[in-house]
Amino acid sequence: MRRQFAFLALLAGLCRAQVGLSQEEAVNRALRSRASLRAEGERIAAADGLKKQAALRPNPEFQFQNENLRPGQTYGRDVDTLATINQPLDVLGKRRLRIAWASDGVGRTQAEYELARWQIAQGVKLAYWTARGAQEVREVLRSTVANFQKTIDYHAAQLSAGAIAEQDLLRVRLEGERLQISANLAAIEANRTRIELLKQMGQTDFAEVILTEPLALDAAVMPVGVEQALAQRFEIKVARAALEQSKSNGKLQDISARPDLNVTYGYKRTQLPDTQQGVNTAIVSLRVTLPAADRNQGNRIAAQAEIRRQQELLTAVEAEVRAEYFGAVQEYEARRGELINSLQPFREHAANISSIAAAAYAEGGTDLLRLLDAERSRLDAEMAWTRGLVEYRQSIVRLEAAEGVNQ
Repeated sequence: MRRQFAFLALLAGLCRAQVGLSQEEAVNRALRSRASLRAEGERIAAADGLKKQAALRPNPEFQFQNENLRPGQTYGRDVDTLATINQPLDVLGKRRLRIAWASDGVGRTQAEYELARWQIAQGVKLAYWTARGAQEVREVLRSTVANFQKTIDYHAAQLSAGAIAEQDLLRVRLEGERLQISANLAAIEANRTRIELLKQMGQTDFAEVILTEPLALDAAVMPVGVEQALAQRFEIKVARAALEQSKSNGKLQDISARPDLNVTYGYKRTQLPDTQQGVNTAIVSLRVTLPAADRNQGNRIAAQAEIRRQQELLTAVEAEVRAEYFGAVQEYEARRGELINSLQPFREHAANISSIAAAAYAEGGTDLLRLLDAERSRLDAEMAWTRGLVEYRQSIVRLEAAEGVNQ
């Protein structure tokens, strides 16, 4: 009695530990938990820091200098003193273009962060429906095993009454063992796909969860068109942001060939020869670099090559998006057509044949082999229907991904 009570208490605890999980909840938990996404977020902070640094002006330089230092001289009477402040000037547009380049870097990093969020969401959705299908297969086989046990018990009773041959009972038991093996394998697969889903969600504990989304033919989508998909896809947004940043860098490298300006202002005290007096003098100078040999040619060539490279990458991404979109539309329509026109009638016919065979066997109108064959066909049709539903829901996920739908 104590063992039975303990077993029931453990079973109740396991049932309470199982938590329902919808697709939306799985995606939201992944976006909160994935460490890789938080790492992408830090790249935005780094880009903001670079933008702030680009806006800062250069620091001035202070110089203190002594002249006419010779042996035997008195420092306060014979040595000249020079103190100057040197300030680099940014009046030719370099600072403005540095800020523009850093701002485009922030925009590119934000686009890459949104792409990472979107990729995580799509991965979680696909893993969710894979796990949901495995869970459904597990439950169908569990139910089939439980129901078939009644058939085994019925034939055992018939054998005891001498109504059937022992061979028939052995055949039924063998079929029950086959179903039990299939149920065990389905439980292993359901556990594996559940772990994969939790990994995609970034979870560190792998508790038992019950996936609650209905696996039914009740979801349909309307394709938005390839042009809207091109406008929504995050890969294209990233490629365009990278192109804009490369163009900003090209302008910055062009203007970096302009000369650098420095203004100097200072004070000089010069001791007059053979006197105790000195003369105080103000110093003002302008220093200009002469771009004679180095006109930033190499960086300008590299910047223009990078612009051309990013333009080609954008073209390549657009071509890939178009192909993915049309492929996703065709897959969605094919999966839906297969469910409605093939798998649904197949499932209904197999269920009807199984019912007819069971009724005929109860009346003695057919043999055991026909009954078992009809039951196998019903189970195969149920498994095919479940797999078809999973692949249909995943085709919706892929279509939404091809359209750039966010979450």
